Amino acid sequence: MKKNNFVKTAKKNHIIFFFLAFFIFYIASCSLSPNSGIDNFYNFPNPFNSKETNTTYRVSIKSGEIINAKVEIYSTSGDLLDSKDLNIDTSDKKIATCKWYGLDKNQKYLPAGVYIAKITVKDREDSTFIEEFRTYIK
Repeated sequence: MKKNNFVKTAKKNHIIFFFLAFFIFYIASCSLSPNSGIDNFYNFPNPFNSKETNTTYRVSIKSGEIINAKVEIYSTSGDLLDSKDLNIDTSDKKIATCKWYGLDKNQKYLPAGVYIAKITVKDREDSTFIEEFRTYIK
C-alpha cells in the first residue's frame, strides 16, 4: 500500500514538473517585451563633446510606420533632464531621428558623464515600443 502511494505521488510530481518546465519554456520563448518592435536605436557620435558638437539619435522599427517617437534623457539617478521629439523620415516611415546638443531642459550644458537615453515609439498599429541605452558626454 505504501509503495502504491509513493508511485502515485512520484507520477504527480513528474507531471507537475513537466508542466512547470513547459510553462517556463513557453513564457521565455514569447516576445512580451515592449521594445520587441524596435529594429535599431543608437546615437552617433557616442561619446560626444556637447560644447563642440551634437549627437544624432536614430531609431528604426521592424515593420509598420512610426507616427510618434520621443527620446528622453535621464541622469543615472533617474532624473529627467531633457526630451526631444524625433523627426520621422518622409521617404521611410520606419525611421526617425533628432539632434541633441547635450543641454538640459533649461538650455544649460550637462557635465561630462553617463546619461540614459530612453526612446518611446508609437506606430500606426497602435503599438508602443520602449528601449534604453547609455549616452556619454565627454
